[in-house]
Amino acid sequence: MKSSKRRKPRTRRRLVRVEQPKDIPYSKYRIEWIDIISDSGWADEDKFDKMKLAQPVNEGWVYEKTKNHIKLFASYDKDEEDGIVFGDRTMIPLSCVRKMTKLN
Repeated sequence: MKSSKRRKPRTRRRLVRVEQPKDIPYSKYRIEWIDIISDSGWADEDKFDKMKLAQPVNEGWVYEKTKNHIKLFASYDKDEEDGIVFGDRTMIPLSCVRKMTKLN
């Protein structure tokens, strides 16, 4: 006997083009990197062997890149007195960065 389950129609993914703001002098990137993971609980060998590094992804504007680190921010505001103020700031050791993709 055949199953009478209906299949969901396939949906197409659409690429949304995001315009780079013209009012800030920074380039937008997608940063894929590796990070430490820790667990203070008890675990047997099997659980310990399955422990993997975290693989976070950040998207934002690169504020500064040196030979040791990268600083980026994901939000900002323009203040008439102070210029640009930055929010959602992240600093990542460059040795942990796996891939940087320019978004604009």
